[in-house]
Parts: sequence; structure tokens; C-alpha cells
Amino acid sequence: MKKLILILSLAILGSVQTLFAQYEIKLEIKDCKDSCLILGHYYLDKTYAIDTAWNNKGKFMFKKQDKTLESGIYFFSTTKGKFCELMIDNDKKFSLKTDDSDWTYNIKVKGSETAKIYYEYMKANKPLNDSVSKLMKEKSTITAEEYERRNKALQEYGDSLKTQFIETYPQHLLSKVLKATKAVVLPEFPVYNDENGKPDSVEWSHRRWYYYKQHFFDNIDLSCSGLLRTPSGVFHRSYEYFWNNVMKYESVDSVLVYADLLIEKAKGSKAMSRYLMHNITERYLQSPIMGHDKDYVEMVKRYFKTGKAEWLSPSAIETEVLRAEKWENLLIGKTVPNLACPDVNDQWHDLVTMNHKYKILIFWSPDCGHCSTEIPKYHEFYKQYKETYDLQVMAVNTESDTVHWKKFIEEKQLSWVNVNGLVANYDWRDYFDVVKTPAIYILDRNNVIVAKNIQADNIAKIMELLDSGKLKL
Repeated sequence: MKKLILILSLAILGSVQTLFAQYEIKLEIKDCKDSCLILGHYYLDKTYAIDTAWNNKGKFMFKKQDKTLESGIYFFSTTKGKFCELMIDNDKKFSLKTDDSDWTYNIKVKGSETAKIYYEYMKANKPLNDSVSKLMKEKSTITAEEYERRNKALQEYGDSLKTQFIETYPQHLLSKVLKATKAVVLPEFPVYNDENGKPDSVEWSHRRWYYYKQHFFDNIDLSCSGLLRTPSGVFHRSYEYFWNNVMKYESVDSVLVYADLLIEKAKGSKAMSRYLMHNITERYLQSPIMGHDKDYVEMVKRYFKTGKAEWLSPSAIETEVLRAEKWENLLIGKTVPNLACPDVNDQWHDLVTMNHKYKILIFWSPDCGHCSTEIPKYHEFYKQYKETYDLQVMAVNTESDTVHWKKFIEEKQLSWVNVNGLVANYDWRDYFDVVKTPAIYILDRNNVIVAKNIQADNIAKIMELLDSGKLKL
């Protein structure tokens, strides 16, 4: 009797464990000799292994109670690299049965309509894939014209299969994937004439580019979180191209307009909204382009400070907000509080009494390897252009080794205003968030920041643009 109770208890426990399993994928592969299979998924430009199943007479089981399977493209593979992709959306418990000779085209699905439809599409494409392979083998034996004709016909057939699938299953994850790989089609733009009646190619190009930028994500459903877990060519590559190329030289305000637009499009997906908020904010936290730190500050104010970054802990949000508030004081157009420090002879200097059209504030250390190469270059620029631009420099020592500092000044003959930052009228290290050197700010006569963080090799050009009014930030 006790043995019977134990057996019943174990059976009930097993049923409960299955009931509460977050996912359960049964996989049977006829004639499979591999000892184990790995379950993984794509994410942006990477792949991740998430589970392992061991061979039990050709049967494998992927099951976990503490992990869910988010929507996306997954794969099961051997340790030697043989693999088969599968699509997961809402169904988390299903079974697959196939043959080791060809996992994809022999597969049968039970319990997942998403996976079933996905594999039906893959099988429908097999004749097309075979024809493409055959054409590639015959390419060297046929004329270029014949190759182009057959290749075009195959492409048109492939496009028709995609179109038919999308029309039949518009909400299927595969339809979202297929649409996302489609390029933006530009309409025909009329030729625009300038005020003299001549064709204006610049205006024509501008309007085409604006349309391209406005409609870049027309085919990418940002409310679909499953796109995050797809091969990089589906979503990630296009997304990165948009920010790295299309938006590279856009103004600060334009960046914010498109950031808000994309996040609004993604509001139907918590995962995608979270990704966009985090990625865009982090992108402009690290942006090397001068002035784009304002985008970071604004992103934090709009999405972190307002509580929309709900995935972060209160302490993490506080850290982000405090940093953004500090950076806001250092944006181009902000006024720097008067800084006063003593020089090598203990004579005090401050920014306010440096009555020049331009003032360059540099935080540096003689023990910094990068400073040792950059500071002499800055000084050469200073000597050459100080009269041209009515320019003065306050170079602030950031380290405690004043002996080395004085020696470096003497050896390099630094003739600008050298001051010791160890003694100052306020905590400049905290105010300017000096975590690496050299840190450089170009100020106007009233101590307003007009440019910052410029490499020594670029400073001459930046000053030329600033002084001519051509640099708009």
C-alpha cells in the first residue's frame, strides 16, 4: 500500500512539473546518432544556447520550468554545427518529428500552428532553392544573358511566394520577418526647378533622402518583439544602418524626433520598447559626435526620469538621472561657472578675468599617456592661432604629482596659463565629470560652451568653422 502511494505521488509530482513547465519541446529524429542537441535562439547579431537535450533512442526533450521562450526564430543543433531553425510565437509546448537525412524538409509538427505554417513555407520554397542551386552550378556554362534571365525569373517567383504568404498569414511572425527584409521603395520624384527655372538636383536629392528617412521603417513592424530574436539580416542590420548612416549627421533635435517616433511605433511590444529606449540612450551616451550628448540627456529625461524605463531598479534609474543632470550643465550653450586655480608660482587665475574672444579649458595630467601626445599638439595650435582668434588657454593639472607637472611644462615650454587643479574654488572634477583626460571645452568670452572634446588634430578646423559661423550645433 505504501509503495502504491509512493508511485501515485511521483506520478502526480511529474504531472505537476509538466503542468508548470514554462516550455516543453519534444523532438524525435529518426536514425539520429548524435548524443545531444542544443536549443538556441538569435538575438540581434548574436546567437545564444539556452538548453540541452540528450538522445534517448532518437528522442529529445527541451523543457524548463523557470524560463519562457519569447517570440522569435530558434534552432536546434548538434555540437558539430548541423542545425534546423524553428519559429516560436505563442505555442510553448509542442512536438516535432523528422528524419536525420533532412531535418527541415521532413519535419512534422504537432501542437504549434506557428511552427507548422513556418515549415510549410520552407517546404514550398524547396523547389525554388533547388533551382537556384542548379543555376549557380550552371552559371559558367551558360551565357550572361541566359543567367540573368533565369535568375530574374527565380527572384520573381520567390517574391510571389513571399507575397502570397504575407497575404494569407498577415499576422504570422514569418510575415513580419519577410516584410522586414524588403527595402524601402522610393516613388518617382518630379524634377524641381530653382528660382532661375533650371533643374535643381540638390533639392531633388534632398526630397528623396527625406522620404527615405521618413519611410525607412515602413516594412519593419516595431510592435513585433519577435524581430529582436531573428538573424541579424532581418532587423538588426537595418536598425544599425539607420542610426549609423542615415542619422549620422542629423541635428540633435532631428535625432530626438526619430527616437520618439520609433518608440511610439513599438508601444505594442514591451520588449521592443525596452530595447529601443535602452539602445538609443546608450548610443548617445557613447556618441563621439560633438553635441549629441544632448540626445542622451533628453532620452533620460523623457524615458527614465518619467518612470517609463520600468525594467530598471530605482537605484539604476537614479544613477542614470543623476549623470544626465550633471551632463546637462555641460551641454553646448551652457555657461561654465568661474573656475579659479593657482599657477606654478601660486598666482591665482580665473576664467572671468581671461577677457578673450575664445577660451579653451583643458583638464589634463602629465601622467596620462594620451595627454603626453595631445597636449603638445594643442600647444602648437595655441602658439599659431592665439592672435588670429584672440585666444587663451587655461590648462588644469588633474593629478597630485606637481613635480612631474612642472617638469612637463618646462620641457614642452607650455606658454599658456597652467594651473594646479588640486587647489580650486569649487569641485571641478565633479562638476565637469572628469573621468578621463584630456577633457577640453572651448568657451566664448562669457564662458559659454561653444564646442568640446575635440581631438588635437581637429581643433584648427573646428576653430575655423566656429569663428566663421559655419559650425551649427
